[in-house]
Amino acid sequence: MKLAYHRLVQREVNEAVRWYEDRSEGLGDDFFSKLTAVLNHILANPEGHGFWLGSKTVRRAKLKRFPYAVLYEMRPGKIRVLCVRHDKRRPSYGMDR
Repeated sequence: MKLAYHRLVQREVNEAVRWYEDRSEGLGDDFFSKLTAVLNHILANPEGHGFWLGSKTVRRAKLKRFPYAVLYEMRPGKIRVLCVRHDKRRPSYGMDR
C-alpha cells in the first residue's frame, strides 16, 4: 500500500506547521512529527480508524496533542489522503475531494 495525496494537502500541512512554529519554536516540528506518526499508523492499519460523519468511504484519524485530523479513503492499491483539517473547521471541510 502507498499513500497518495490530494493536491491541497501540502498547503494545509505547510500552513499548520508555519502557524504552530510562529507560536513557539519547535512546535511546528512537533506537529509534523505527530502527523507523520498518524500517516504511518494509517499505512500499517488503514481500517483501524472509523468512518467520518456517516460516510461509507471516508475515514478520520486524529493527531495526538493537536486538534487536527487526517481524512482518507482506501482505494485499490493505495490510500488517498483527502485533507489534513483542523477539527474546528466547518464540519464538511474536505468531503468534496
